[in-house]
Amino acid sequence: MFATAVPIAAGFTRPMVISSRTAQGACATTIGACVVLNREGWILTAGHLLEIVRRQQESARRHEGYRGNVVEFHRDTAADKRFRKKGVRTFHRPAETTVRDHSVWWGADGTGLVEAKIVPAADLAFGRLEPFDPASVARYPVLKDPSRGYAPGRSLCKLGYPLHRIEPVFDEAANTFTLPPGSVPLPALPLDGMFTRIVNTRVPGSTDRDTDPSLFIETSTPSLIGQMGGPVFDAKAVVWGIQSHTMHHSLGFRPPVPGGREGQVEHQFLNTGLAVHASVIRSVLDAAGVEYESEA
Repeated sequence: MFATAVPIAAGFTRPMVISSRTAQGACATTIGACVVLNREGWILTAGHLLEIVRRQQESARRHEGYRGNVVEFHRDTAADKRFRKKGVRTFHRPAETTVRDHSVWWGADGTGLVEAKIVPAADLAFGRLEPFDPASVARYPVLKDPSRGYAPGRSLCKLGYPLHRIEPVFDEAANTFTLPPGSVPLPALPLDGMFTRIVNTRVPGSTDRDTDPSLFIETSTPSLIGQMGGPVFDAKAVVWGIQSHTMHHSLGFRPPVPGGREGQVEHQFLNTGLAVHASVIRSVLDAAGVEYESEA
């Protein structure tokens, strides 16, 4: 069913690899996806992914400020040595487990994201890749008409980069991360699911003070880690939504744990995927003046 649509969607879907290093030196990545919208390089992704980047940026700035303060303090040769040593201890030193260095790889070396904005309640974010080659995308996405065609039972497909791990290495001399050989290009994985219903809810972490729109489409299969920020599309590659998060519905069954202790029971859940509704996407893009192709 999706044999024609998946190659089209793969053409406008890119990986988002967030690399980080803590003060202790531990390196890790968070993998997500993004959808390239137009020839200007505008992209859509999940808001919580850019929120991770924002928090890492703040943490890295605190580390940089601390190191700068220490260097400047020790340059003050006129100060008493004991005072200078005591004074360094008074600086607020970031915790060893916090992020000291970070970077984001957008599927191409030397590319960054500018004019980025997060819409918290909708778990949506957008920005513009720079530099960007318009010819790198053979066919740009078409966004679904939000006024029609939402009958439950429609088969949809998700695309992203789950089930893949990358352990980055930080190059001290170059002050940058390197991705090990064989870790890129990332293998894209499609996952089908049935459209079940429209859900009006707030994403985890948002508050009642958020006034941004929040409307999602639900699919019968979960959004996997590594697929967040990627597209949910139909057999014609029309994009219905941007993958956001997974909902866990308790089934109410409490069977005993096989081999468990007396009274120990299992909590069983149904996991479904939520993707940002096309109406929210179009509203956000229209307000920002970002061009996109709409379903006729």
